[in-house]
Amino acid sequence: MADVIMKHSKAVIALWLVVLVCALPFGIKSGDVLEYDMNSMSGSSTEASDGQAIIDEHFSNSIDLSEILVISYSSSEELAAAQAIFVEFQNLMDDKYGAKTTVSNYGTYSKGDPNVEGILMIAIANNEGESWDIAHETDNIRDLVKEAKSNASAAYPEAAGLTTYVTGNDAITYDTENSSMEDVSKVDPLSILLIFVLLGLFFYAVVTAVVPPAVVGMAYGIALAAVYAIGCLMGVYYITQTLILVSMLGAGCDYAIFIITRYRDERKKGLSHEDALKTAIMWGGEAVFTSGISVIIGFAALALCDFAMVRTMGIILAIGIAIALVAALTFIPSLLNLVKDKIFWPSNIESYKRVEDKVQNGGKLGVHGHLSKGSKRYFAWLSRNTHKHSKLIAIALVVLCIPGLYIFAESEDSADMISVMPDSESVDGLDLIMTQTDGGTIMPTYIVLEMNESIATVGSLPYGGMSIPYVIWNEHGLDPATMTGAVPAVMKMTKDIDAKYEIVGSISGLNSWQIMYMTVESALGTTDPSTINHVLYEQMPSAVKGYVGMILAIASEQDLTHIDPTAFDKPWNSYVVSELTVANIIDGILNVGTGILSDDGQYVSVMVITTDKPMSADTMDFLAELRSDLHDGDESYDSVYSSIWSASYVAGSSASIDDMSKDIEDQFSMIRIVVAILLIVLLFFILGSYLTPIRSIITILLSVFLTVALTHVVFEGLMDTPVLFLIPIVLFVVLLGLGMDYEIFMTTKIRENKIKGMNNDEAIDNAIKEAGPVISLCALLMGGTFLTLVLANSSMLKELGFALGMGILIDGLLMVGYVSPALMHLMGDWSWKGPGFLTRRHGLNPDGSNMAVPAACGAAPADAERIGGEMPVRAVPATPEEVAKYKQECYSEVAVRQDRIAALNAEVKTLTDNKRIGRLDEEGEKELEAKRSELKAEKESLREFQRKSREDLRSGKGQ
Repeated sequence: MADVIMKHSKAVIALWLVVLVCALPFGIKSGDVLEYDMNSMSGSSTEASDGQAIIDEHFSNSIDLSEILVISYSSSEELAAAQAIFVEFQNLMDDKYGAKTTVSNYGTYSKGDPNVEGILMIAIANNEGESWDIAHETDNIRDLVKEAKSNASAAYPEAAGLTTYVTGNDAITYDTENSSMEDVSKVDPLSILLIFVLLGLFFYAVVTAVVPPAVVGMAYGIALAAVYAIGCLMGVYYITQTLILVSMLGAGCDYAIFIITRYRDERKKGLSHEDALKTAIMWGGEAVFTSGISVIIGFAALALCDFAMVRTMGIILAIGIAIALVAALTFIPSLLNLVKDKIFWPSNIESYKRVEDKVQNGGKLGVHGHLSKGSKRYFAWLSRNTHKHSKLIAIALVVLCIPGLYIFAESEDSADMISVMPDSESVDGLDLIMTQTDGGTIMPTYIVLEMNESIATVGSLPYGGMSIPYVIWNEHGLDPATMTGAVPAVMKMTKDIDAKYEIVGSISGLNSWQIMYMTVESALGTTDPSTINHVLYEQMPSAVKGYVGMILAIASEQDLTHIDPTAFDKPWNSYVVSELTVANIIDGILNVGTGILSDDGQYVSVMVITTDKPMSADTMDFLAELRSDLHDGDESYDSVYSSIWSASYVAGSSASIDDMSKDIEDQFSMIRIVVAILLIVLLFFILGSYLTPIRSIITILLSVFLTVALTHVVFEGLMDTPVLFLIPIVLFVVLLGLGMDYEIFMTTKIRENKIKGMNNDEAIDNAIKEAGPVISLCALLMGGTFLTLVLANSSMLKELGFALGMGILIDGLLMVGYVSPALMHLMGDWSWKGPGFLTRRHGLNPDGSNMAVPAACGAAPADAERIGGEMPVRAVPATPEEVAKYKQECYSEVAVRQDRIAALNAEVKTLTDNKRIGRLDEEGEKELEAKRSELKAEKESLREFQRKSREDLRSGKGQ
């Protein structure tokens, strides 16, 4: 790959720019496909989704609470002003939107006396369905509210001072979208600034600080086109766009920095530009490629989840990392090949060497010198102490992990999506509703019943431009003679549920004016129709009370502007309107008009409003018990009433999130195992080791446990914010991928040192000193970019940013910096034991020892002067100290020869390929033959060198 990139650098860069130009038009539109409602991203068949599908298909008159105007009042005068605002607002909405919307009074609600203090709720229904996006009309609707307040204040001065909120699911979606855009505009510049500052300090160069984030920005532009393409097929949850940018910035800059740093280090050692770049691509590229594949595996595993929100997140993040990885492996080396050392402007290789010379030999140090000196001292101290105190570090890890594991095991994650919504007018309105009403008013729970047979004939009665529903029960719905059927059965069930659970604020099931009339008649001990009808009228919910009164007034021939509820003086079945009894029409209003009975009479939707807010822990516990009451055992409602309904479903927003959280948890039990196994297999083949992949996975898992525990302590303990169930799940997969970067960077550097002849401890100490600084920089970069998310408005993004950022820092600075080297010191050559067919590829024996040791013992130092290609004769080592020194000297010599052979192999392959396609002239043919001869000589020389070394070692000290 190095030869191809170095020969075609301009073409590689041009290709990337062409792809970017083609992708940008689609990437710009990526925001159009984002989804902001988690319920719309389920994508999996659950009880709640099946129940919701029935509601969507069969209940045309279900109450639409997608947009709600909430007006707060604290006196009877303010209540009158609020009602005046409603009238003005209704007129303004009719003028602007016409038949697209219906604005209706949803009633007054209060924890005290609603005539004195409370809220007036006004429902804004979208009559166009999905064909019209009312969410993006939220700002216009809010402007109309302001205008309505101004108009109403002419007659009611209090109107101008009333607090109003436009809330509801669509308004929340709109506000979340705007908040997300604000978060991106706030977080992105800060992340880029952080990267620029850290890179500038590390390289002491302006160009180097700009190149990695710029290249990642190019890759991100291409990734946005993938976001758009996938979003057109299945939708993309909005936080994915923020996460992909932060992930690509962190991982992509890590990969670019690792290659650039390796190139700089090789140049500082005296290698030519070409040799330094080849070495950076060969050794640094291998580490980067392995790291990138591990991250892609982690993210791609999310695609195994059934839920579209998680699945698309995994697919897009994997694609984003893949694009960033390819850019780091191709664009960065191509750019290095073209600009060479100018990438370090205003510094250069000579200035880096001068700084190092001053650090080592003394001299006046600038900012860069002091940073370099401090870095060298720290990592030299770290290499000594991880070796010296390896057992103590292992013990400290165990001690630290015990409380972390306890908190991890005992902490409960939350499914409360409301608590993590970004601050906005819609959320404030939602909070106000929940303080003045039962918490579940705006997001009820539904018990959907699928009847064995249709229980009623449903129709509508046109009156005064309105369509008023009516119901005529059949014998399956209500048998007047025996008072049996679906209506009394459902009424019995709802009464039982209401009595059993304190958390149930109200429950609205099937109702019959006939049954209610007879119940009140029995309770009051009177047969006076006027008294009974008056009591029933006063018991009507505020949302339908006006319609019921209107029907009774029409039947009793009253003036509709002055309804007297005490004048309803006939029995329930005596009033007739258009050949229908009043009971038929009122039952239509109570059941069909409120979305309890489906249009075909085949389904019933019982609405349960909890006193606690939706998705709270108590609400979720109630849902679990309710489902058990419905489905489990011979005493369940499904069993007792099997002759009436064939199936039941618990649906609603809370039920959907509950199903989603449980199903995701169940699926991730499998996904975690898949990710861990795939990464272990990947590292096994890359490293050729039995134990090192397992050790790497264990250290990262410990990072996950510690991070989850810390997140619970900070957010639950200090900020009183529940930790969302998605956090540990996403953290596990992301950290297992991204955190593996640093494990791979460190481990591959140690293996490289082993291949070049160092023993295990020397390889570890050298890797800490050489790779430690860049690994720490990468951890600070990635951890810092994730931590910028704590500045977001959304608590979900705050928690994700904190957990991912701290997880990266714990893994990159603590685990890889201290724990992994200490454990590898303790494991010794066991770190490298593996199957021979893999270890020999890397110059290691199956027992973990270096293959060069028995072959090159007695070799002369690597820098010894060669005479005619042979090593000068030197004394045979006699003492153990001489033997050890002699071995170490030969390690470097063997590594140099092997590197030379590898380079010659690459040159011969390139020339051979050119010959095969006819691109080699006569001079090229001669060069090919010369290179082949040189390669053959080098291999023969190495074999002879190894033979003589063995003889020398055998002749000294019995080796």
